[in-house]
Amino acid sequence: MKHILSAIFLSIVVGLAAATNNLHTAGRSVQTCGDPDDTLPWYRVSVPSKFAYAYGTDPSWISTVILQDGFVLQTILGMVFLTQEESTVPCYFLSSDVLADNFVTINATERDAAIAGGQYFLRTDLQTYIYPTEICGSIPMYRLYNSAKTSNFFTTSESERLSAISGSGYADLGIAGYVLPAGVAC
Repeated sequence: MKHILSAIFLSIVVGLAAATNNLHTAGRSVQTCGDPDDTLPWYRVSVPSKFAYAYGTDPSWISTVILQDGFVLQTILGMVFLTQEESTVPCYFLSSDVLADNFVTINATERDAAIAGGQYFLRTDLQTYIYPTEICGSIPMYRLYNSAKTSNFFTTSESERLSAISGSGYADLGIAGYVLPAGVAC
């Protein structure tokens, strides 16, 4: 009887521990999903009058471009990984001083072509990792481009995407990748 009560107690403790762990990882497969605790917010700052946008995860860098370059914080696009996690791919950040433009891509061929064209350079200090497909509760990050202003624009908001197309002269270039939603407890 003494061993039966001990076994029941042990089973309850193990069951509660497993349940608590499942609350944290609900909807997340260890085989396919990165750990959401390893993500950081991905900020978008802009100078809207110039159609200039910049993206980053480092709050001190964001503060610097706001204070020194006149950018304003617009939004948190989503959560991204700073190290490669299960099922994520590199999200390359490219910048052009000549065009006053920034863009991100998960396509290495596009990255290489932009660099070979001589107008963009790779910002390794802003490297992130995102999902190439919609898995693990991720949301699409849309890429838009305004050729008249030479301006790449990224958003995770469908309404913002539609507004940029209808009111700001942006063309829809599709989905750049998938990020975890901002503000969602995982």
